[in-house]
Amino acid sequence: MAKENNTYNMSFVAGAAMMNEMHAVACAYLECDGDWELTKEKTFRENLMQKDKLSSNQRYFMLMKQRIEALNQEEIQLLVNSTVAVRRIIVLLAICKAHSLIYDFIAENVRDCFYNFQEKVSHANFNEFYNEKKYVHPELEQVTELTLSKVRQVIFRILEQTELVETAESGILKRPYLTDEVERTIVKDNPKWLAIYLYSNNEISNLNDLYA
Repeated sequence: MAKENNTYNMSFVAGAAMMNEMHAVACAYLECDGDWELTKEKTFRENLMQKDKLSSNQRYFMLMKQRIEALNQEEIQLLVNSTVAVRRIIVLLAICKAHSLIYDFIAENVRDCFYNFQEKVSHANFNEFYNEKKYVHPELEQVTELTLSKVRQVIFRILEQTELVETAESGILKRPYLTDEVERTIVKDNPKWLAIYLYSNNEISNLNDLYA
């Protein structure tokens, strides 16, 4: 679990999963040998994120940088060099590593829905989770209703785009398929991240014993 005294980072409201943009920036990052200044210059010069405005490029680049920096080198290689299905898995990992609110919601609430055979996750589930977190994250008390609506909308779009739910509207849950290579890579990082793919505690423990 994320540490409860961590302040939740709400920067994810700037964009949802943004798979194509994240892949493009990650490719540029590797091509630039991990130099972020060169990566930024290349991204803007070649319009790799395909944005019309400089302000949009700047905002989204900072978000992509934040997420890519949350990954280790092996995970970045998977993001760049694997199939779209694997890329989707790693994008979700980066999002949850960079934004602990999303990790906590999936690991604690969405996963509970899945294992309690509720078949779907709803806005009511998120509202309940959010209200509970106010007690340990007082910064949430400062969030306006308009911002909260945006936070909820973006999170459900991320769930849809990373295929944890069929659609943001239905909330019908889907468990992703992870290859052995992806499982092993994630366990070597930290087995707790398997929770965002709806793995049970027992499965996580067994895979940790296998790969750690």
